[in-house]
Amino acid sequence: MKMKYLILTLFSCFAFSQVSVEGVVQDKKTKTPLEEVRIQLRPISKKGAGYWTGTMTKKNGKYKVSTTMSLPATISYQKEGCGKKSIKIKDGDEVPSVVVLDCSEKAIKAIIIEQTLDTDGDGLVDKDDKCPKEAGLPENEGCPVEESNNSLKNDAEPNMEVETDVKVEKENSSIPPPPPTSIYFNVNDSKLILSYRNNNRIKVIANYLKLSPSAKVSVEGHASSDGSSDLNMNLSSNRASMIKKALIDMGVNESSITTKSYGEDKPVESNSTAQGRNNNRRVELIIK
Repeated sequence: MKMKYLILTLFSCFAFSQVSVEGVVQDKKTKTPLEEVRIQLRPISKKGAGYWTGTMTKKNGKYKVSTTMSLPATISYQKEGCGKKSIKIKDGDEVPSVVVLDCSEKAIKAIIIEQTLDTDGDGLVDKDDKCPKEAGLPENEGCPVEESNNSLKNDAEPNMEVETDVKVEKENSSIPPPPPTSIYFNVNDSKLILSYRNNNRIKVIANYLKLSPSAKVSVEGHASSDGSSDLNMNLSSNRASMIKKALIDMGVNESSITTKSYGEDKPVESNSTAQGRNNNRRVELIIK
């Protein structure tokens, strides 16, 4: 009887709390969100040693971990090349919503490439793309689908033929100009990815300019915040030059093309997320 009474007394003395922590993990220097960071939540008390839980950061470095355990506890964050950080949690404490790790230069370069590389330019990064070398649709896990000739025309741009017969329709001046369109690039790269979608978008602009000799196109290069401002200005200039060359190769008169470079100064999305930086690495084609 004494033994039973002792066990019940010890159990009733345990103080358990619901511990729930969520936030974002990012690199200290570049503010890049870190995915696949190992997170462990453990009690400090030996009595609670059997209660612990863990998780990994997901897309954009987000995570959430919760469990019932005795306080105080420790939450730790660890990723290869980025070191480890531990935070002690006492009753009433709050963990910072943004936790930073200090990644090495080599590690963060590899992480940025892994999280943003989109070889086929279809908007789905390679690590999440089942067909990374063929442009496809997000709903098809990045793989292409068979399309009829009509759907190919509609996908390019409204009211425009991808393969226009320039000789037959050259006198038709009533064709509406295509809306502004963007061509995307890989991180720290100005090489043109001639995916299905990029190729069609450039063809649409080229065909319109050949049908409308008085029209002009502004080719405007942009970059994300990765790297120095000087590097990004050069990248945006090289990207604009690459698209200009592609238009000329498709038969557009060079006098119809002007180029501008903005570096990282005109983002369309926040550079604080991998997807935002991916969308900022672009050239915009604007008919004037």
